Formats: sequence, structure tokens, C-alpha cells
Amino acid sequence: MSTPRSEPGVPEVSFIVPCYNYGRYLPECLESIFGQQGEWDMEVLVIDDASTDDSWSVVQRYAGRARVMRNEKNLGHAGTITRGLNEVRGTYVARIDPDDRLKPDFLASTVPILRRHPEVGLAYGDVCLIDEEGRMSVPSCDTVHGGEDFKGNEFARLLAHNFICAPSVIARREAWLDALPIPEGLAFNDWHFTTMMARRHEFYYVHRVIAEYRVHSANLHSAIARSGREEESVLRLLARYFDEVEATPELEREKRERRDEIYATQYADFARKYFGSGQYAHARRCYLAAARHRPATLASAEVLRHLFATMVGQRTYERLKAVAKRAAA
Repeated sequence: MSTPRSEPGVPEVSFIVPCYNYGRYLPECLESIFGQQGEWDMEVLVIDDASTDDSWSVVQRYAGRARVMRNEKNLGHAGTITRGLNEVRGTYVARIDPDDRLKPDFLASTVPILRRHPEVGLAYGDVCLIDEEGRMSVPSCDTVHGGEDFKGNEFARLLAHNFICAPSVIARREAWLDALPIPEGLAFNDWHFTTMMARRHEFYYVHRVIAEYRVHSANLHSAIARSGREEESVLRLLARYFDEVEATPELEREKRERRDEIYATQYADFARKYFGSGQYAHARRCYLAAARHRPATLASAEVLRHLFATMVGQRTYERLKAVAKRAAA
């Protein structure tokens, strides 16, 4: 069974590109959209969120190829994405940040799947990481699907770990709209959208690198992890999901059975990020919280090393590491 490509007069695919002070990256992002292989009936909506750099002048250069809009005042990422979702008309919708890029076969790899499988609400693929200059640093990021395509429900697995990278996602417009509103004050929106969609739809993972995710000093996810806003937002969403009942008994049962695993995995992830940014007290707190949910967390050599470091201090830990390396050599 397949679904119609789109209604008459409605584009099959819409792209939403929110932009705030990323004018230097925007052309690469937009050219990667316009450079998709094949013929596609699509619209591209670029929204400048009251940028203070030259983003708006860059956006205006694409007015003939894309719909361009500018927020009168800064709405933030969530507000801008919400405005975009209410503006676009495509049967399938993708949103991509202006510092990321798509591979030329992004649409060819995902849209036919959504056409063939009406039960699939969201399709996505693997990503590679690129640095500030656009050079590839990590060729593949998927650690979940074992090198194979996957079709099915991923809700409980997503609660434990946000393994879907935003630029690789395309979903049905109604699936995006059903996930609104974005909770006020949330530090991010990608994990909110994917978890909300996973409560209602099957997903399809394509084992192919179809997007490029840029990692740099101004990256949103790095900033919110260091500030603690990621931890607060994740725990807030988890509390909501565990307070509510899922649409099917099977989904509800899996969520409840995996509760400790979910919290342990999330706390361990917070801890690693805090440790990496030198916030040892927060790292120790989160490792111990992970161990309360799943004592086996303490069986990890990495966790034990990190916990030891948070107790002796960074300088002592680094000196001991250097001594150990010399001894091993």
C-alpha cells in the first residue's frame, strides 16, 4: 500500500530552516537542499530569528528560490520552528539548522519510504560529523541499529538516549503538528519532537549517511549540556512521560519495565558531559544517580576512573594519568 504523493497544489516536501546569527553557514545549508538528486516538488522556508549579524542579508539573497521571513523580535529556536510548522504546506516536512548540511540523496533515501509505508510517521538516517570548517571528523554516528535498516517503534529506546540526529529527519506534516506545542522553556526541541512522534508512529531508519551535523564551539547542544539546561529539560520530559499513559498497553509496559535503564542511561550521559567540561561535582552527582537506578553502572572502568577523578581533583587526576602512560610506555 502506498500513499498519494501530495494533494493538488500542495508541495510534496517542505524544508524549514531557522536562522539566528548563522549567516556564515547558511549558504552551504541551503545549497545542500537545492542540490538534492532527482526532481522534487518542494518548498524551502527560511526564517531569520531577528539575527544581529548579517544573516538577514544572506537570507534575502535566496528570496527567489525560497520563501523568506523575518521575526520582528527574537522568538528563540522553539518559537521559530513552531512558526515554520504553521507556515509550510508540504506532505512531508524536514527542518534543518543552518550550520548543518544534507547529502544529495537525503530525499531519495527517505521520501519513497514514507510513500510506501503509511504507518511510518518519521524516516531518518545516519549522519557524519563535520567541524567548523566543514571537514568531516566522524564518518558515521549510528550505534543503535547494527548496520541495518530498521522499521518499528523506538519510543522506549529514545527515552534512554537521543540517538536521532535532527538534520537526518523527515516526517509527515501531521506528525509534526501533533507534537505541538513545544513545552515552554525547554532547552531543545529535537528530542521533544522525536519522542512525541514515537508515541504514535513507527519510525524507519535508513542505514546510510544522509546528513552532516556540524560540531563547533557555538553549537546549541554543547552549550546547554555545559549549562545544565539539558539535564533539567530531559528530566522534565521524562517526568511527563512517566506521569502519562501510552496509547497501547505494549508501549506502556515497555516504558515501565525500562524505567531504571532509561534514567541510569540518561544520568550517565549527563555525567560524561559534565566530566568533559570539568564540572566534577555535577559529574559525580550524576554518576551516583545512575548507579542508584542501575548498580551495574559502577562496573564500567570509565565510570570508576571518572568518579576517582572527581574525588582527587582534576590536577591530581591528570598527573596520575601522565604517570600511568609513562609506566605503560
